[in-house]
Amino acid sequence: MSGPKTPSRNTTNLNSPSKGFSPTHVSQLLTIRPPNSQSISGKIVRRVTIHPSIYNLLSLFVGNPQHNNLVELKLDDSATSVIAIAWSGSQGSDPKCIQIPPSVAGDLVHIAEKIPVALDLSEKSKSKIEVKKYLGLVGYAAEVEVEDYMHQIQGAESLGWKYYLEHYLIDVKYVSEGMTFSCDYKGIQVSLRVKTVVPGEPPARGVGALEDRLNGLNIRETQVYEFNRTSSVKFEGLMDSPAPSTPKPKQTPATPRKSLKAPNAPSAPEVKSFPVTKSSSIGGLDHQLDILRTHIASSLLHFRRFTRSNLTPPLGILLYGPPGTGKTMLLRSIATEAGANNYMIDSSLIGKFLGESEASIRKVFTEAKKPTNGKNRSIIFIDEIDAFAPKRGGTDTTSDSRLVTTLLTEMDALAAVDDDLEDSNSRMIVIAATNRPNGIDPALRRPGRFDLEIEIPIPDAKARLEILKLLLRDVTTEFDKSVEGGYVTSWANRAHGFVGADLETVVKKAATRSVHRSLKSTTDASTSFPGFFLDEVDTSEDALSISADDIEAALKETKPSAIKDIVLELPETRWSDIGGQQGVKQKLKEAVEWPLRHPEVFQRLGGQPRKGLLLYGPPGCSKTLTAKALATEAGLNFIAVKGPELLNKYVGESERAVRELFRKARAASPSIIFFDEIDALGLNREGEGHGGGGNSTGVLTALLNEMDGIEELGNVMILAATNKPEVIDPALLRPGRLDYILYVGPPDLSSRIDILNIKFEKMTLCDDVDIRVLAEKTDGYSGADLVKICDEAVLAAMREDLQIENVKWRHFEEALQGVKSVITFEMVRRYQSWTVGGVKRV
Repeated sequence: MSGPKTPSRNTTNLNSPSKGFSPTHVSQLLTIRPPNSQSISGKIVRRVTIHPSIYNLLSLFVGNPQHNNLVELKLDDSATSVIAIAWSGSQGSDPKCIQIPPSVAGDLVHIAEKIPVALDLSEKSKSKIEVKKYLGLVGYAAEVEVEDYMHQIQGAESLGWKYYLEHYLIDVKYVSEGMTFSCDYKGIQVSLRVKTVVPGEPPARGVGALEDRLNGLNIRETQVYEFNRTSSVKFEGLMDSPAPSTPKPKQTPATPRKSLKAPNAPSAPEVKSFPVTKSSSIGGLDHQLDILRTHIASSLLHFRRFTRSNLTPPLGILLYGPPGTGKTMLLRSIATEAGANNYMIDSSLIGKFLGESEASIRKVFTEAKKPTNGKNRSIIFIDEIDAFAPKRGGTDTTSDSRLVTTLLTEMDALAAVDDDLEDSNSRMIVIAATNRPNGIDPALRRPGRFDLEIEIPIPDAKARLEILKLLLRDVTTEFDKSVEGGYVTSWANRAHGFVGADLETVVKKAATRSVHRSLKSTTDASTSFPGFFLDEVDTSEDALSISADDIEAALKETKPSAIKDIVLELPETRWSDIGGQQGVKQKLKEAVEWPLRHPEVFQRLGGQPRKGLLLYGPPGCSKTLTAKALATEAGLNFIAVKGPELLNKYVGESERAVRELFRKARAASPSIIFFDEIDALGLNREGEGHGGGGNSTGVLTALLNEMDGIEELGNVMILAATNKPEVIDPALLRPGRLDYILYVGPPDLSSRIDILNIKFEKMTLCDDVDIRVLAEKTDGYSGADLVKICDEAVLAAMREDLQIENVKWRHFEEALQGVKSVITFEMVRRYQSWTVGGVKRV
């Protein structure tokens, strides 16, 4: 008998194929194009996309059996072909194109290397490929051997890979020997190859078999096998080498798997792999650890004591606090040291089909209730629970409500203890963590579900000291890292608002600076990038050594996570940069630095530190510059707010911005909030002539509530500046809010001399310039006016001669004629006569 005839290539018009061609003889030459999406989902990993006209011309359709849409892809002069699944889709203006996924393209490249043929897979490819319908038989695979031909996999437990691939190949559906495919396992893309296929039951004839007999053709041997729920995967390549931990399948089979050879042993419960974290590596959370251990022991070990007294032991614990404070580390510590079976509910359980996510959660709770590995105690961990159980009734979706309902039902079932059951001693507890406790559905936070809520706060100075000691414990340093040395204590006291993750970032940045310093010392100085060329770097040096300067620089570069988005990069301004105003400087030091450096005195004497300060005076008298110097000298977290930037045209948004501002300031306390031009926010509500009311009224009300309302302000100081104090609402100036008012007036003679001295240090002056004479001639000028005079004198010198060596007195005289003070006697008198009842004005 003769072999199968070579299918002819149909060159007929696509819209009206010739009746003389049988569908079994039709093939097409199509141009290769890469796919629009690089997805490696099992359902589309072997799917090629063909224009609908070509799809119909090749007699392809999805029917019963479904392998009516299988196609063969063949290169010229090739004896072998590649089998793929065809999909009808638009290819743009050119129907003579075929989109090929990466896995199919890899098979074609492998064939092209043997011929050899130059195969182009780019977007502008001109390579063509013969496409025809697959007319062979489709068998059923009993066992498929898969190999990691690129040696990409590392880890442990090859059983996990086997379980994962069996579910993945169910989605792929059709396999053949030599076929390559890619899968995404825990974010890692891995390429695998089907080495051999062991057939199962006798194959059913494909839809093309009858047509083959009618045309006098021989039936070809089976090339494609269907992988179904009775098939199994053989993955021997990982039995002696590590593989990832056991994954959770996306879809759980409805019935147990059946093997054709022997029944499989019952699979072990799926246990989440936790990084090993011991409590000894967690600093500043000893109190929270004690509470956790006590409640876990009460629920898992001593629950009988509760039930005998008709009480329910703790069932759930919620950890909440800002990001980076150590919530996830506490979960890992408990998982490492509790000695219980650990389970975790995370995003890997979220399925795309309706009801799939709820079924996965119920499965975790069911497995956790069973004794495993000789242990009858289980802990279920839920990190970022706000993503699984958001508030219902708002903008939540149906799937969100179903997830919340499932969690509520499963947690209510934990309280059931039946003395008649053998496994009644099996106990479990749920521990969850979130940084958005108010975003969780309230039904979960009632007693009987999450009985205990533990706050993981931003660490104080003592906790920061413990964290830094742990971070530097195994690090070689060039300074004394003991507490007695003073370095670590000083950094802990200055790192206001830093969480544990921020402190770890500081040490990492310091280590990076140490590495860079060592590279510069061992590399030729002429090299632009020391150590940039990796093959020239000597990696045999000893462990890195961190200096005190490294950590000092890292502290300046790192901002607290709580206020990273609102902290401004202010210039380094010192008290020495501000001329005069000695009285204002001293008052600010007393109001800000004393409560931080001497809190025990306030506590002993029963006093309260000041909550707010108002700087007022004529324009240009260094009010804003004084605030900058205060932020630099005090070493506090400084939040600068320009008055109008809080205003929003949408109702309620301005008030929300004020609340969010104070919330972040409390989280990063001790801190200073500086309102520049506060008169834009605090207009008198009764002063219609001054533009009172409107949108700013709501902002003022929010300010009043935050500064001295129901919620304590905490270690947050309010600093404000204005040159129009008379328009500010009196409620903002009462004791307990802006209760300390400082007048910053025009500088006197000695202050003007100080300001000019600071400015003259940066200038080149002639000997005929007398600073005292200039200071006497500028009586009533502000600090900004003095700086303007000096700048105008420099311009006058440049206009005279660009090659001039210094600024002379005549240039200052010319500048004095052009610069006039904006401060008038009447303005000064009005500022000095302004008073507000009940508040001390200095």
